[in-house]
Amino acid sequence: MLRITSEISVALLLAVACTPPVVVTTGPATAGADTAAAMRVFEKNIDAIHKRDRDAYLATYLHTPLLARNGPAGLQLGYEGWGARRDTTWPDTLIARDLKVVPITSDVVYGTYCYTVTEHDTTSSGVSERVFVKTPEGWRIAVTTAFGLPAGAPAQCK
Repeated sequence: MLRITSEISVALLLAVACTPPVVVTTGPATAGADTAAAMRVFEKNIDAIHKRDRDAYLATYLHTPLLARNGPAGLQLGYEGWGARRDTTWPDTLIARDLKVVPITSDVVYGTYCYTVTEHDTTSSGVSERVFVKTPEGWRIAVTTAFGLPAGAPAQCK
C-alpha cells in the first residue's frame, strides 16, 4: 500500500513545481501507461464536475489524512474534513483546457490544466494542478491545487 508522509508530500509538491508541464507521448512503456491512466482519472475528475456528480468526483481522490489541497488560502491536508465531501454547490460553468500530464516516478504522475470558472455571475481564470498516485484501488489524486489570477487579469495559462 502506498504511504505518503508529509515530507514526501512536500517533496512531491517541490518536484512538480520544478517540472515543465508537457504531455509525454514517448518513453518507457510504464511511463506511457501511467500517464494514460492518470489522464483517464484527470478526465473523470473534470467530467464529474461538469455532471455535478459528487460520488464520481470524490472517487478520483485519495481518501486519506494526507490528501493535500492547496490554493491561495494555503495547504490543507485530509479527506475527512474536506468541505467538498459535504458541499452541495458546483460552479455554474467550468472550462478546463490544456490538460497535461508528465510522469514523475513510476506510480506518480503530475498533471495541470488551465481553467475558467463562473460562479454566481463572477468569472475567474487560473491554473490547477494534480498529483496522481497508483494505489491498490487504482489511480487517485493525492494533491490538488487551484490558483486563480488576480481579478480582471487576462488568462495567461499556456
